[in-house]
Amino acid sequence: MIRSLRLINKNILLSNRKTFTTTSTNNKSNQTQFIIKDDNTVELSEELKASIKLEEQKKIVKEVMEKPQSSKFLKGDVLLEGVKSDGSSLRWYKTAGMCRTEPENPDQGYYPLIDERKIRTPSNHVIITPSKEIAYAVAAEWRAQEKYIKPSRLPITQTIISCLDVRPEGRFKIIGEFINHLATDPICNREKNDSKLKKLQSELYEPILQFANEYYGIPFSISTHLSISKHPKELLDKIERHLHSMNNWELVCLQLISQSSKSFLVALSLYYGKLRLDNLYQTIALEEEYQSETWGRIPFGHDLAECETHNEIAPPLFMLRNMNPIPLPK
Repeated sequence: MIRSLRLINKNILLSNRKTFTTTSTNNKSNQTQFIIKDDNTVELSEELKASIKLEEQKKIVKEVMEKPQSSKFLKGDVLLEGVKSDGSSLRWYKTAGMCRTEPENPDQGYYPLIDERKIRTPSNHVIITPSKEIAYAVAAEWRAQEKYIKPSRLPITQTIISCLDVRPEGRFKIIGEFINHLATDPICNREKNDSKLKKLQSELYEPILQFANEYYGIPFSISTHLSISKHPKELLDKIERHLHSMNNWELVCLQLISQSSKSFLVALSLYYGKLRLDNLYQTIALEEEYQSETWGRIPFGHDLAECETHNEIAPPLFMLRNMNPIPLPK
């Protein structure tokens, strides 16, 4: 999640950080805005000068000049340490767009731009997208912001940050979670007794399971009721190798889809078009939908849950389908 927002642009630095916020005599916080000139002197903005006393102005200037961490900031880049989660961050920029990283070699990627400046993640990684479609989507998100920046309306940007800022140990954790959750993947579980629910499971789950069996060349095990699926070790090893062969973009996007759908096999089927997005919720919430026929539906509850699931899955799925194909298992 993005937490704060700083812009260092040539001679201008805007900050919402606590270290650059002062408190006036009436105990109201003021957003610090100041200009760092070429000679490294600091000048406060006219808005700030008009809102606080001279003594506080001098205090801010001294504080800025003595901050050693300001020297590590990269001029010309927008550094995202997060937009406030409550949506109270003001839109400070005018334009959003994209450009190629190397005009002569578009395969190297694309920069999304804010006010013609590159964007950096909270871990200081420059955002370079693998396709122009993803870069355009990022730009569209930022252009769509109105007076305030709403994190909920930046799903592609936040997904990219998750992809770029994952650490090596984070990769091992993600892969470990994939392998562990296969034992409880709902696609590999069936009702024990012959019932209408079991027939619905066979109807909706079987095409996904059949695709997964053909994809990895080793059948997945089926469990019943509350038992867990004991998949062959050969299959688990092959899936683990497959996951290790993916880059961070592919791995994280697949993880986000699996978390929302609660199934690795559903995530694969969505990516390869074996399961349509408009049929997704009917599949992953099959038991809930079945129970609602008996006990009734919560007004608007299921509809909201379906919308939320689609909103969570659509961004990483869009990104996966606009990158190079995921490597095949070996």
